[in-house]
Amino acid sequence: MSAVEVSSPPAQGEGSTCGEEEFTPPPHRDRIFALIVIGTFCGQLGLSIIAPFFPAEAKEKGVEGTALGWIFSIFELATMVGTPITTRLLVRYGSKPILVSGNFLGGMANILNGLCWYVGDGAPFIVCCLLLRVVAGFAFSFESTAGYSLLSSLFGQNVSTATGILEGVNGLAMILGPIVGSSLYSLAGGDSHLGYVLPFVVLGLVELLFSFLTALLLPKLPSPPQSQPSLFNFSPKVLLACVNCVVSGIALGFLNPTLQPHLSAPPLHYSVQMVGLVLSAACGSYALVAVGVGALDDWAKGSIGPQLMALGALLSGISYLMLAPLPLQIGGQELMLTPALCWSSTMVLGIGVAFGLIPVYKQLISCALHEVPQERELAASSLFTIAMATGAFLGPTLGGLLLEVVGARTAYSSTGILEVVLAVLLFLIAMTPAFRRDNTARSPLLGSA
Repeated sequence: MSAVEVSSPPAQGEGSTCGEEEFTPPPHRDRIFALIVIGTFCGQLGLSIIAPFFPAEAKEKGVEGTALGWIFSIFELATMVGTPITTRLLVRYGSKPILVSGNFLGGMANILNGLCWYVGDGAPFIVCCLLLRVVAGFAFSFESTAGYSLLSSLFGQNVSTATGILEGVNGLAMILGPIVGSSLYSLAGGDSHLGYVLPFVVLGLVELLFSFLTALLLPKLPSPPQSQPSLFNFSPKVLLACVNCVVSGIALGFLNPTLQPHLSAPPLHYSVQMVGLVLSAACGSYALVAVGVGALDDWAKGSIGPQLMALGALLSGISYLMLAPLPLQIGGQELMLTPALCWSSTMVLGIGVAFGLIPVYKQLISCALHEVPQERELAASSLFTIAMATGAFLGPTLGGLLLEVVGARTAYSSTGILEVVLAVLLFLIAMTPAFRRDNTARSPLLGSA
């Protein structure tokens, strides 16, 4: 049994997510959580190294724009598909083998990705990269689903603070990944073949080493549920948290294909290196704020989670309206993008995504109608992973499409307006009496399966 006993689904109106009984943490909690955090950092670092050098090197191997886009986006699709499979494996084998396997598969995928340089140009290289990105997506689903499913058992009602720490570590890895990748690329000779190989092999070996350390150091973990939990046994209000989670992922991922063309054009004329630093500002503000948002959500016992998510959507919307900037006349002159507006808007975006994303996991737990605590936690972690992967897939996809059709400025303005509208809807829905009613008075979303 989990360390947290819950006899019935908690009351959302009261903000409880993990029951009101006195919580006793399991033995070796700090060691377990430290290994989850380090594993998350290593995994995200290995995934983040490719941005500075992979597009140019892939072009040299005969990869065109559409194929390159699929090499990036198939990772999120694999994560979405792999999460239900991960849930079934976790029920059968437990959390420890899944966590170890996630790091091991991620490390092997990175190493083999580096060795892809030695296969033929064109189709052979593309196929190898696609297959290895699928493996990496499954590895990420292993790490994310297993890691998040343990947070409630490890921290009880402080699950949002733990979520904030994990997401803060993700943000830090997203900042350091491109720096480490470009440094190793330059160290190995840049555009020589070793420049492509070395970053993948080094980060892959680090992740492989950590998988063995995890196998040795990870103590006995809380028992998994006896059967695979349904991903549809949630109260209908779970749709609010899921939609918000997807939109938060879109808001951050939208920058990937659009920020460089937008900032390299007049009036800023930023270089690729400067664009990377601007993107790091968004990841950095996200990492810094995530823990604080989680602590605030825990302090309020989840009762203000929907309002925090609404605030996140509002901040994200304002940031995109600043980054466009919105075509307004001020003092007879049209508002133009300035360095100050650029940097402040991306930092506000990171803060907005933190407010939008961190409270989601606790809300998912509170919406779960599973009778067994372990089933509730595993179902919530699976749904959280799927929603995040969906947003991460749609963000770059929609960003690239809108960039081609309407241009970056109109795309940013439209996205900002839609985010503000979403913020208003989230706040209004969260304040309605029907939404605030006890979860126990509700029926499952699509019935128990």
